[in-house]
Amino acid sequence: MKPERLIYTFVSYAAHYDADWGKGVALDGIKRTAELAHKYGIPVTWIVNRGSIPVLRERIGEWHAAYGDDVILQCPFFEEEAGSSKEVLKRRLEEDWSLLQEVFPWATTKVAARGKIYNEVIEVLEELDFEGMWGYCYEQFWWDGITHKGIPWGSWYVDSGSFKVPHPGRGQVVACEWTARDLHATYHTGSPVIYSTDPNDVLRAGLCTGENIDYWKHLFDEYLFNTDHNGQVFFLQQQEGHEMEFTDRFTVFPASHVEECAGMLDLFFNYITSYPITLTTLPHAVRLYKEQNEYTAPSYMLTHDYPVRPEINEYTMTLGGVGFGPWPETFLYYDKECQLSFVEGECRPRLLRNYIGKLNMNDDFTEAVPPVFVTKYLKTDTVIELEYEIGSSSAVPFGLVYWDDLAGYEVSACSGGAEVKLIKDKLAFLRFNLTGGRQTIGLTLRLKRRLEGHA
Repeated sequence: MKPERLIYTFVSYAAHYDADWGKGVALDGIKRTAELAHKYGIPVTWIVNRGSIPVLRERIGEWHAAYGDDVILQCPFFEEEAGSSKEVLKRRLEEDWSLLQEVFPWATTKVAARGKIYNEVIEVLEELDFEGMWGYCYEQFWWDGITHKGIPWGSWYVDSGSFKVPHPGRGQVVACEWTARDLHATYHTGSPVIYSTDPNDVLRAGLCTGENIDYWKHLFDEYLFNTDHNGQVFFLQQQEGHEMEFTDRFTVFPASHVEECAGMLDLFFNYITSYPITLTTLPHAVRLYKEQNEYTAPSYMLTHDYPVRPEINEYTMTLGGVGFGPWPETFLYYDKECQLSFVEGECRPRLLRNYIGKLNMNDDFTEAVPPVFVTKYLKTDTVIELEYEIGSSSAVPFGLVYWDDLAGYEVSACSGGAEVKLIKDKLAFLRFNLTGGRQTIGLTLRLKRRLEGHA
């Protein structure tokens, strides 16, 4: 593992509300959240709005000086608050950012926050030189009025003309997810809200308690496990400040849930800070992403099952229940052109999402997987040779995986224009584009000489 490549950010909503479940600013919950994170040296990125900025001026200013806390700006709802007008949205964002910078002059990287995202929102952010947009929800459908099914996980450059799709070149705005998901369970169940890093969601699902976060430890370990073959692995976690208090002002969840979630976060912060990971704020994470990646960076995630299952209750049954495993080892991948998912033992992807030229944001970009035939397979003590034949009637981004014990092997040759990456001595991943018609891809893996007793 290369734990320093895991970039952990903790984000917390600290906005002003006027709702049936809460009014004002959740000062008690915000203070409690800050104390939990700062106890372990974790800086908090606070999501603020025009109502909370003056209220939190002194607190966040002190936390910035002492712990490096930062702020990002809650974006007005495009439809509900801006009336679907780009001009209104732009004016509101300009006014709100001006207020934010007046109060917090050290906030220089402009990041907006909201779960309901549209092309027009990204366009306005680009016009106003924003660099990040927090609130993307991998595989999410319906919950909280957010449907982002089809997007990549983690961070990627957004295409302002297709807000759910990576930019084909170097975009300006970096997508930041709402909170990290369990990629393995999410893929196999389609339940990203249940299988996630959100404290209240995993508590209600029975996956964690204030005394037991073994599930979260596994989830975090999965991201750490994949730091060997990724330049950066982003792990963002969010907990609303207003869900961390039970007072006359805010009653989102019962007091018992507040206590359980506090216990979960305390245990989790203690666990992750035992590793030499990179702890930073979201604005700084956005800068790190842009410094290292000219285009959307490919993500390679080899994922595993964990033998804990959610309870069957009113919450987990909301969308018809949640699938139970066990599920096989799974390799998940995306780049600026596609998203691919492979199940252990199968060379052909079970899921193919094509991001090229997509304009319908109600789509999840899934395409039919063309047939794949292995026309040559030879394995000796030192060499593995394969030849694949793929038939496709259209041009489409594609990939194949060869699963085997590949300890000590290296790529000797590859034909057909494919790029090959070996992952954890478990698989060889071949990435290439189909051009339409029949296509042949050859792969030769050879045992390294030094493992055969040679110099």
